[in-house]
Amino acid sequence: MKILVVTSSLWFGGAQVAVLEFLNFLREKVETRIVTCKKVDPNFLTVATSIGLKVYQVNCVTIKSYPHVAIGQVKNLINWADVVWISDVEYLTAPQIKKIKRVPVVAHIHSYALVCPHWNAAYGLREICRERCSAWRIVRCKQVINRELAKIRLLDGFRGGVYWLLDFGKGPLDYYRWRGVMDRVVDSIDFFIAVSRATRDITVFHLPEIGDRLEVVYNPVAYRPWRYVSSLSKRRGNYIFYAGGAHVHKGPHILLKAFKLVRERGVDLKLYMTGTAGTWVEALARRLGVDRGVEFLGKLPEEEYFRLMAGARVTVMPSVWPEPFGIVAVESISLGVPVVGSSMGGLPEIIGRYGVTTLPQPESIADAILRVIDAPYSVNEMRRYANDRFGEANVERFLSLLDSLINRSE
Repeated sequence: MKILVVTSSLWFGGAQVAVLEFLNFLREKVETRIVTCKKVDPNFLTVATSIGLKVYQVNCVTIKSYPHVAIGQVKNLINWADVVWISDVEYLTAPQIKKIKRVPVVAHIHSYALVCPHWNAAYGLREICRERCSAWRIVRCKQVINRELAKIRLLDGFRGGVYWLLDFGKGPLDYYRWRGVMDRVVDSIDFFIAVSRATRDITVFHLPEIGDRLEVVYNPVAYRPWRYVSSLSKRRGNYIFYAGGAHVHKGPHILLKAFKLVRERGVDLKLYMTGTAGTWVEALARRLGVDRGVEFLGKLPEEEYFRLMAGARVTVMPSVWPEPFGIVAVESISLGVPVVGSSMGGLPEIIGRYGVTTLPQPESIADAILRVIDAPYSVNEMRRYANDRFGEANVERFLSLLDSLINRSE
């Protein structure tokens, strides 16, 4: 089997981590070639080349936040391939691929980019969207997110009011531009892979026409921490671990308020927050009076990151949007550290019984933290669970789906 992978990788996040894990397993099973952008994130390129993958870089532009890879510059690779795998949100390349060759195209769904132009704001930062995307829905969602930003002082009152008014014009404009950009995209994709049942259900709710050509395959990321950690920690540090950075939709403001409640109940824990040093998260912690109990860290090297995660009492993911998957949760459970996560999106099915999921509200998160830190979890069982559910078996399932897609096209 010859797989052409299309990935812009202009940024490096969970989707790119998952793609690299798939490719690491695939490189000894099938032939792969990667097409990416000339301005690819250096982290992606470094990892890809270090494991011996063949990478071809082409021009890219961004249209309404969607990367458009100049796939026409590598027509020879499309003609070479048995199947093309759009690994993240490079959906705009699908119609161009079909113009070159009627090759099967499979697209990974790591987010909600297929169903709405605002991948986070469309869900209001407070609920899962169960309404079809529309111009009015975009207006309301933009207004809701601006209110949320004002609450944590990322917007002042004056700007919040101005944006609220401007959203009446910008919302419809964003929506109709998005509709134009996404025209014919879904019809050009033969099959879809969702990273969780929750992601599948939300996507199919908005795009019922793809329900019979969409399957769930979990990301095979359970082994990743073990490239950097040699053994399960025998002693836990007295701290909470958070790895969502300063992204509002990851809920760091919710966690800081929950942490304050935990401390007020007399529980002496520290909080380590990666990717938050020098950001608005520090200012919020000072206003809440909890900054002395928090370590604000920048982006850590992988070895230090996993060492810190492995020593925690609990990892907390208080996301205020429906997480499609939650790689951090798998990594934490693989290292024997339970997880407190949002009950929205894919986290409940990922965490399973190795933690607690609840609404992303300070009181609920605080209660869940206190429950989890005293619960008798078996670290060996947790590691087995992660390996069995989020390991190499998912690569075999992915290959089986590609193989059946190729056979149907012949």
